[in-house]
Amino acid sequence: MLTQAAQPLKPLQIAEQFVAKSGWADMKNYLSGEAAGQARNQSLGQQIPANLERRCQLLQQDQRTAVVAVELLDSVSRNDIYLHFRRDSTTAKAPWKLEAVRSLSMTQLGPPMLKLLTEMPPAEVAQYNQKHPAAPHDFMLGNIRLWIGSDADIQQHFRRNQAAFQRAAQLIQARQYFTAAPDTAGLGEQAANSAVELQALLQPLYISRVTRRYLGCATCLEFIIGGVSGNTVGLFYQPKPEQVPAMTPDHIIVIKPLGNGWYLFKTT
Repeated sequence: MLTQAAQPLKPLQIAEQFVAKSGWADMKNYLSGEAAGQARNQSLGQQIPANLERRCQLLQQDQRTAVVAVELLDSVSRNDIYLHFRRDSTTAKAPWKLEAVRSLSMTQLGPPMLKLLTEMPPAEVAQYNQKHPAAPHDFMLGNIRLWIGSDADIQQHFRRNQAAFQRAAQLIQARQYFTAAPDTAGLGEQAANSAVELQALLQPLYISRVTRRYLGCATCLEFIIGGVSGNTVGLFYQPKPEQVPAMTPDHIIVIKPLGNGWYLFKTT
């Protein structure tokens, strides 16, 4: 009696095995590049605290690459990591290999900043607001919480404020701050981020600035939350799906659709 050969694992299946609490005997057959060097003796799931729940979501898969988002959560916290895969057509047994694990870096400054602002006495808050009218106390609290928060936090923030985000995008388009021509001097960006009417919309949304500098997408309108040294988190607006940039482990580590041309993104 003939038995059917086992089907090769797909990226989502590999991700679920790789972040599972138990070990994975075949792990090394499905790793390549830096991922193979980082997980020599233990899977990622064995290195993650056992109390954390793991939820995997396939974000993108084509003939050559795939990206799976992994949410780690317990009763008090949520964190996100992103697994980048590449298809190795020369290996029939395991054509898909995990090549890189990514997350938003340089966020360790956020919690102490948030603690300092949260514990600031009212008199100091008043002084702070006088010194920083463009980024007052309430704005900084909300902005930092989003910067160091989970993808779910950002998605919830967007859903609550989608109408305001849309008004901001429409205003930017109507004023033509960003034209089709390259803004090498940044004059359009400077004008947008100093426009009083636009800032009145962006500040309650905890958006630090609008730009087109981070994604390498000439037609994407980027709403930056924050980041350090290129490790950036924000939202972007691109109503044409075919013009949405690709995710890569070396630049845009995640893109999550939010609906109606809006996306969450992170870079490295």
